Amino acid sequence: MSDFDWKSLVGSVSPVLATALGGPFAGAAVKILADKVLGNPNASEGDVAQVLASGSLTGEQIVAIKKAEQDFELEKAKLEQSGETTRLQDVADARRQTVALAETGSQIAWGAPVVSCIIIAGFFACIFMVFVRGDDLPENLTGLVNYLFGALTTGFVGVTQYWLGSSAGSKRAGDTLRYIAQKKG
Repeated sequence: MSDFDWKSLVGSVSPVLATALGGPFAGAAVKILADKVLGNPNASEGDVAQVLASGSLTGEQIVAIKKAEQDFELEKAKLEQSGETTRLQDVADARRQTVALAETGSQIAWGAPVVSCIIIAGFFACIFMVFVRGDDLPENLTGLVNYLFGALTTGFVGVTQYWLGSSAGSKRAGDTLRYIAQKKG
């Protein structure tokens, strides 16, 4: 039986793991499958494929794959939360640095506010250029203004998150963990 077949078999029980097997989380999915189906997290993809090559799953294997799916979702949520925590810590550190510089009277403390103002002004200038004067722009500037608009949109999001904070990612990660915990319970 080919790789596609055993992955399809896994997909019939666990669409989440089957999707992961075809993407960047394939290694993690195989490791979790190997642990739950074979009892050996260090088993190779070939080992997992060989066990599942029969084309039919026992009741124990189905339960093991469902458990593997839950464990995979939990690990993925933990990774997402860890990444969000790191990002939020980075923003908090930048804010603390700005405050510390301001408290010491350093001129560098004006760096973040000045850059933020430039990004916001550029963002709204691009909005004006694209949506108000879009038809009047010379053809050779249209592409540049659109490129700047995209870049400044990203910058605008960063500026608002820096100054206003963002708990959306933390809420999303927390919601995912709560969902998985409820599924397990």
